[in-house]
Amino acid sequence: MLELNSYVIYGDNGVCLVADKRKEKFAGVIREYYILKPQGNEGSTLFVPTDNEELLSKMRSILSKKEILDIIHSLPGDEIPWEEDNKVRGEYYAEVFERGDRRELLLLIKALYTHRNVRKEEGKKLWTIDENAMKHAESLVYEEFATVLGIQPEEVVDFIGAEIEKATGKN
Repeated sequence: MLELNSYVIYGDNGVCLVADKRKEKFAGVIREYYILKPQGNEGSTLFVPTDNEELLSKMRSILSKKEILDIIHSLPGDEIPWEEDNKVRGEYYAEVFERGDRRELLLLIKALYTHRNVRKEEGKKLWTIDENAMKHAESLVYEEFATVLGIQPEEVVDFIGAEIEKATGKN
């Protein structure tokens, strides 16, 4: 059972507030639903049937501050190898988003930033598939981290950088 007024991650919708749990009638059928309010889309409401295991399995608890710090501190020196084939890379992105592993999402963001810099030096931009993946990964991670840390999403990159500097002893 989810606690009302707590936060969860729901699939690709990012951080959602568990606003209510109530019975609703849709298509003539009365069922009990969790009512979720996505934080990145204030006007949206999600209705998740409490008896639908497949949909409930898409919900994950948000990380704690300690878990976030542990993930950040584990990043230096680790990376995802770059895949040159756009189709294979796109399939990989879909798998990463499906898993929702925040460490893997951060490593993906890191790989995309690195590749963007390489492309920039060549006078080129990222492929659209890469740009979209980066924006989506950033949105998911930064929204959750900002919610837990009590900062704005645009402050998350600086927070991560400062924590990596602390972890590696670089100032």
